[in-house]
Amino acid sequence: MTAEFGPYIQMRKLAQQMAIQFQKDPDIDLAPLLAHFMDEVEVNVASDRFDHSGFMEKIRAPLTLDAEVTLDQRRKEFLKAVADALQERIQRELNAPTLSA
Repeated sequence: MTAEFGPYIQMRKLAQQMAIQFQKDPDIDLAPLLAHFMDEVEVNVASDRFDHSGFMEKIRAPLTLDAEVTLDQRRKEFLKAVADALQERIQRELNAPTLSA
C-alpha cells in the first residue's frame, strides 16, 4: 500500500470525524469516545504483521499538528487525547518483548 493510501489515512479521518462530533455535542464524554478510537487502532494492529509503531505514528503526527492549530477547545482536547493515547500505545509497542526465531 502506498503512503497516500495506507490504512492510517482512514484512521486519521475517523479521528477527525470523532473530533467534530465531540466538538458539536457537549454531552459526549471524552473517555468512551477515545476508548472507541483506540479499539479501532487495536483492530488494525492485531490484523496483520507490519510496522505497528510506524502505522500509529503516521496517525499521531498529523493529529498532533491538527490539535495545535485547532481553535475549538473541545476539538483540540479530543485530538490531543488521541495523539497522547497513540504515543502511549507506541511506547508499549516499542517496549514489548519480541520473539526471536
